[in-house]
Amino acid sequence: MKQFKTPFQILVLVVFFNFSNAQRKLSKHQPFSSYWFIDELLKWQPETDIDTKFNISHLPLQERFIDSTTQLRPVLSTKPSIVSLIAPYTTSNNPSQGFQSVAQYAFPYWQYIDYLVQWGGSAFEGIIVTPTSYWIESAHQNGVEILGTVFFPPNVYGGKEEWVREFLQQDANGNFLVADKLIEVAQIYGFEGWFINQETNGMQQKEANLMQDFLKYYKKKSSKSLKIMWYDAMIEDGRVIWQDELNHHNSMYFQNEDEKLSDIMFLDFGWSETQLEDSHKRAKEINRSPWELFSGIDVQGKSYKTPTNWKGLYKNEKPYTTSIGLYWPNSTFNIAKDKQPESVYVEEQKFWNGTIIEEDVPAWQSKEWKGFSKYIPARSVIRELPFITNFNYGLGRFYNEEGFSVSNKEWHNLSIQDILPTWQWQVDTTMVKANFDFTESYTGGSSVKFQAVKSVKNIKIPLYKTALELSGNEMLSFATKGSGTLSIVIYTNNGSQQSFLAGPYQDWTKSQFSLSELKGSRIIKIEAMFTGNKDEFVNLGSLTVTKAKELSIKKPKIKVTPFINKNEIEIYVHIDGDKRAKFHNIYYLNNNQKIWLGKTRSTDYYVAPFEIKNSINAIKILVESIAKDGTKSKVSRSAVYLK
Repeated sequence: MKQFKTPFQILVLVVFFNFSNAQRKLSKHQPFSSYWFIDELLKWQPETDIDTKFNISHLPLQERFIDSTTQLRPVLSTKPSIVSLIAPYTTSNNPSQGFQSVAQYAFPYWQYIDYLVQWGGSAFEGIIVTPTSYWIESAHQNGVEILGTVFFPPNVYGGKEEWVREFLQQDANGNFLVADKLIEVAQIYGFEGWFINQETNGMQQKEANLMQDFLKYYKKKSSKSLKIMWYDAMIEDGRVIWQDELNHHNSMYFQNEDEKLSDIMFLDFGWSETQLEDSHKRAKEINRSPWELFSGIDVQGKSYKTPTNWKGLYKNEKPYTTSIGLYWPNSTFNIAKDKQPESVYVEEQKFWNGTIIEEDVPAWQSKEWKGFSKYIPARSVIRELPFITNFNYGLGRFYNEEGFSVSNKEWHNLSIQDILPTWQWQVDTTMVKANFDFTESYTGGSSVKFQAVKSVKNIKIPLYKTALELSGNEMLSFATKGSGTLSIVIYTNNGSQQSFLAGPYQDWTKSQFSLSELKGSRIIKIEAMFTGNKDEFVNLGSLTVTKAKELSIKKPKIKVTPFINKNEIEIYVHIDGDKRAKFHNIYYLNNNQKIWLGKTRSTDYYVAPFEIKNSINAIKILVESIAKDGTKSKVSRSAVYLK
């Protein structure tokens, strides 16, 4: 992007070095996320790529809903949105299914974005980058569309003119070969499309015309089911001149007469308020929504300390020109003091909810970072039963099941991140502290914790925006522990509310209640209500609304492929499970104790190396499937002989 100077290149190396330090040495059987140069992509065949099966998402995009009655500010339109361009790891050597460390980026604010781009690509590794499967599945669970990246770097950073021309090549029948492969990759891996970032100089009118033909071909060939996000760099005659707005020089890549060529467009960072107003007008002139334009904010280097022209984005405390494009908002991880979940989440809250910058800033810069949660209504996908959350952040220093430890090793896998609270956190912090707790969990690696700053009674903390229709045979259950008491409050569409009290409990205790009295109504909001004396607390470890009758699913069939190296073993597990299974848990037996190795939605899972004793001849691998309502199958077993 335009403002990538030499310091940017240095920053990239530093950031990726930090990420790499957080991950143990990767073994030779580790599967990786895909990346290519043009010629490599054209040769790629999924059936011969041994990593393909680990890179496929097994969760379709979930549908979101709108309900202004539960918006914190009902006057806000839901049309403005946010696209987030994240670079959570290097282009190459990016593990397909997660890490063995909590010092990796996880995203907790899905409710405010509509698109995620897994940004990446470099002249030294590859310029086409797919999203990793765990980012795809976490995005899809929250109703967020996710895009891969095609990055043509500026010439000064290694960009080559021939890459653009290779990209635009056609066969004798006029087919764009690269477009066909991009469509194939997105459809096989299960993501929504591509962000095209063309910043290589040297192109002329021929390439400009071909690029527009390429976009038309892509839209037609994919039956308009796959998205294109276009970046404001290349203009109508092929030159790279960033416009910082939508105008007659670049709008032909967005909309060409009656043809939509790009679904959304990212405007470069140098815009002014006037330019965004002009962009708004230009979009309407060509019969496009101005909310499909995303005005870029480069937060890579300073995160929420970035000087930002909020007047161009918000007016009368509402978005008024375009949507918002965030470049590198995962910088919250980079600025966190120790890269641990607690400190990273502190920075996330400041970034998304707004903050006042504590240190001195130049006189021209406002100390207020407005954030986004006040201006973009929270989205939700919680519209179908069963609804289950264990407030699992997607990483952990351990893994618990129903309050009992089954692993004491660190892990990171956003494929198994739960839907996190819609509102984080709407509570008076002088009364109650609300936060994620990464030292306690019911199931997974985290829970939420409410702690009294002073003695409080019946303090309400909104949790989830929902649209759950009740037939009369549903049950509410939630697991708590702590010295205070907690109620779950259910709000319905007919204006009623009902409270369900639990605690105090010293150990994890699950409380269960019938919702039969709410038959025929719709749950529109779920809230916590906390009571406690000063410093008393409650951890909330699970929350479920399920039908009283449990599902019954078949146990999976499994195939285990081990790779043994001295006293370590790594494993490929192939799982042929019940179609109604949501997850599969993988364990091994150690002195008849189950040790958790991982959890997946996939048919294929990679187990990273773990230590085995020289004295044993074999180990048993166990796989258990989990239904959507949390019920479990019988366990499948497979012996791995070591000698």
